[in-house]
Amino acid sequence: MTTTDWQPTACILCECNCGIVVQVEDRTLARIRGDKAHPASRGYTCNKALRLDHYQNSRGRLTAPLRRRPDGTYEEIDWDTAIVEIAEGFKRIRDVHGGDKIFYYGGGGQGNHLGGVYSGAFLKALGSRYRSNALAQEKTGEAWIDGKLYGGHTRGEFEHAEVSVFIGKNPWMSQSFPRARVVLNEIAKDPARSMIVIDPVVTDTAKMADFHLRVHPGADAWCVAALAAVLVQENLCDEAFLAEHVRGVEEVREVLAEVPVAEFAQRCGVDEELLRAAARRIGGAASVAVFEDLGVQQAPNSTLVSYLNKMLWILTGNFAKKGGQHLHSSFAPLFSMTSGRTPVTGARIIAGLVPATWFPRRFSPTTPTDSAP
Repeated sequence: MTTTDWQPTACILCECNCGIVVQVEDRTLARIRGDKAHPASRGYTCNKALRLDHYQNSRGRLTAPLRRRPDGTYEEIDWDTAIVEIAEGFKRIRDVHGGDKIFYYGGGGQGNHLGGVYSGAFLKALGSRYRSNALAQEKTGEAWIDGKLYGGHTRGEFEHAEVSVFIGKNPWMSQSFPRARVVLNEIAKDPARSMIVIDPVVTDTAKMADFHLRVHPGADAWCVAALAAVLVQENLCDEAFLAEHVRGVEEVREVLAEVPVAEFAQRCGVDEELLRAAARRIGGAASVAVFEDLGVQQAPNSTLVSYLNKMLWILTGNFAKKGGQHLHSSFAPLFSMTSGRTPVTGARIIAGLVPATWFPRRFSPTTPTDSAP
C-alpha cells in the first residue's frame, strides 16, 4: 500500500514523544516530518525521529520468532507456537520454583510505552516480585529523593524559565524536553534570561551558557552544595513560599549556613566569584528550572547531588509556577516506593528496581533456590 496522505503519529524514541506526520509505502515510512499541529513539539523534530524508518525496518529486524535448536542454531517458528511454548515455560518455572524466581527486565520508559499496559498484570499472574531496567543504573537515586521530598517526579518548564540550570546534561544533543534546540537558542539570545551549566566538559550546551561551572569530574556535590549555601547565607530564599509549603527547612538551612563556600569552590574547581554570581542569578530570578541527567547520575555522590539540586528550586520557591518545576502526569509509573533487599545477594531495592549492575551476580548454575535475585 502506498499513500501520499500525511498520517499523524508520534516518535517513540524518547520520553518527549514528539508529534510527527508520515507517508507510508507498504510497511515502510517513506517520508517523515514534524507535526506542526502537535501542541508540544509544534513541528520540531530531532534527527532520531527523522530516522525512524531505519530503526523500524533495518536489516537486523526480526520478522518472526526464532527457537534455539540443541546445536545452538535457530529455526523460525510461527507466533502461536512461540507464545504457547514460552507461556508453558513460565508456568513450569512458577509451579516448580515459585514465581519469585522469575526476574523481569525491561520497560525503562524510553518512549515505547506498550509494555507498560501489560507487564504489571503479566508479572502478577506469574507471582514475580523482582524487576529492573536501564533506569536502575542511573535514575533510582533521583526517584528516591523525589519520593521522599514530594512524592513524584518533576520536570522543568524551560521554555518559560528565566534561569535554566543543566547539571550533567547536554540537551543540545540529548534533547529530553520539547523543542529543545529551539528553546536553547531562545534562552541564549534573550538578555533577560540565563543558562547555567554544571559540567566538566565543554559541551554544545555549555558553549551557549551564561555561566559554565566547569567542575572537576566527580566534584558536582561540592559545587551544588555551595550554590545552595550561597542562597541561604545571602538571604536569597523565598521565605513566604518556605513558610507556607515546606517542612523541615530550618534543619537544612542550619547545615547550609555552615558550608564554607570558598573551600567548596576550590574543591570542585570552580572560581568562587563565578559560583556566587550563578547562585545570585538563581536567587534573583522570577523563575528557575533545573535538569540533571546521566553525566551526574552515573558519577560519585549522585543521590546527594539529586537532593542538593532540588534545594536550588525549593529554597527559591520555584515549584508549581510558570517557568519552574512541576509534578507531571504519567501513563504508568516508572518507579514505585518499594524498598528492601534481594534475598540472595542482599542488593538494595531502590524505587522498586533491583540494581541492574548486580544482575549477573544473582544466578547460581547449581542451586535452584539461588536463582532469585
